[in-house]
Amino acid sequence: MKSFMTRTAEKTVARSISQKREQIAALREELEDLNDYLDLVEARLHDEGKPRLSHAEVKKRYGLK
Repeated sequence: MKSFMTRTAEKTVARSISQKREQIAALREELEDLNDYLDLVEARLHDEGKPRLSHAEVKKRYGLK
């Protein structure tokens, strides 16, 4: 039978691992958001000076309702 200290240590380690996984998941989301933002900035730089279309113009051009 495991001692109380061993069970307590296992619970502590398991909790720590769970917290680390949550932190990693949050970091992944933040990195995905940052990547999306950088893609947007890059696209805006690429299209700088080009004429822009309004939402209504895009809908009309592509036959959207």
